[in-house]
Order: sequence, then structure tokens, then C-alpha cells
Amino acid sequence: MRVFLQDDPFLRMTLPLTTFNTLDLPFDTAEDGQEAVDMCATTTYNFILMDNEMPNLSGSEATFKLREMGFKGVIIGLTGHGPESPERQQFMDAGLDGCIEKSSECAIQVIEEVEKYLAKLNTGDGAASSAPADGLAAA
Repeated sequence: MRVFLQDDPFLRMTLPLTTFNTLDLPFDTAEDGQEAVDMCATTTYNFILMDNEMPNLSGSEATFKLREMGFKGVIIGLTGHGPESPERQQFMDAGLDGCIEKSSECAIQVIEEVEKYLAKLNTGDGAASSAPADGLAAA
């Protein structure tokens, strides 16, 4: 399993990338939405942590493109927009499996989402287990 993360200053401060090492998961990072899409075209990921506010392509645009390309894994969005905001809804509508608000609890929520996904893979439940992949991604 491999994780993909979009490298974001907020993530670097609140979610130490070593978190994924603690979970014994390899991960890759991208600095913008287009790089995230390009990396996913050449590497297979199980799980993507996608920031909505990115240069070149927003998280919404990148998520939509990934789903158009056939990505079947889990995409969890990160946003500073509140639950009722149109920006957050647009992000969800692009194809997210879930969305976490950037806050002091963000790191805990991300770990919980990854652990839920890992449990699904281990039990063979859900569509995520049918997608052979070698990692997680963050964008």
C-alpha cells in the first residue's frame, strides 16, 4: 500500500509526514494539483490525501480528473472551508470519499481515515480492496 500527499505548509505543521512512517506506509508527495494528477497516472496509489487549495489545479479539479482517469481508491480532501460552504460541497462533488476540515484535530482525523481504509483492505470489504495498488498519496 502506498499513500499520496500533496505537500502543503499546513500539513507540514500539523501532520508530520513521519506519521505515515509510524503506520509503516510508504508515501509520495506533490506540490500542486497537476503534479498530483501526473504522478497518479504513472504510479498506483490506494489512498490520496488531497488539499483543495493548490496551485495549477485545485483539489476539486485534480480529484475530478483522477476519477475521470479511473482512480478507484480512496480520496480524502482537506479544506479550510466549513461544512456548509459551497467550496467544500464542490470539492465533495468532484469525487471525494470524505473531507476533513483543517484544524488542530486534522492529524488525528487523517490517521483515523487511513486506519479505516487499512481495515477495509485487510477484511476485503468495499471497492477499495478491489483496486490493486502499491501506495498512498498526498496532494
